Amino acid sequence: MDVFKHHHVKWAVIAQFFYVGAQVGVGSFFIRFARFVMDMPEKQAAFRLGSIAMVGFMVGRFTGTFMMRYIKPARLLSLYALINVLLLTVGVLAKGEIAVDAVMAVPFFMSIMFPTIFALGIKELGEETKFASSFLVMSIIGGAVIPLLMGQISDKTGSMQVAYIAPLLCFLVVLYFGLKGYKIIPQPKPS
Repeated sequence: MDVFKHHHVKWAVIAQFFYVGAQVGVGSFFIRFARFVMDMPEKQAAFRLGSIAMVGFMVGRFTGTFMMRYIKPARLLSLYALINVLLLTVGVLAKGEIAVDAVMAVPFFMSIMFPTIFALGIKELGEETKFASSFLVMSIIGGAVIPLLMGQISDKTGSMQVAYIAPLLCFLVVLYFGLKGYKIIPQPKPS
């Protein structure tokens, strides 16, 4: 079975790779980021990450699920990806509290991404669903690749803030998936 002949499966695997990479990168380097942009003590940064940003992630999941009753999942995914691109742009360019708060808001908008990409990626696959699902699960390897890239960027530039360009670019890939990549292109019938 070649599930990658389906346009939406191929793009879902790519989007999931970059989404999980962005999710892990944003959270993993937050304490160093907060220390870099405003010399926030590590305990305070950890508190903000755990009790504000991650609670925001949970609230975002419930809010996003509710909003999908009224907004198509692909459209909401695109909107949330765009908001994260804007938040991370602020995080990369601003200084102090504004930069930290912008990055802390990102998990709220990440909350629906994994299940939404997954659901859109296996839509209308029939007996190929299980095979496609396995690739979507394996694409979480992005969570090992993107943080490594962020560390390299930080080492080369001397700036943890500049390293957040990597998840920003990842959310652009998710945005593309939500706008075009999720679309099912009918396969020609074998003769």
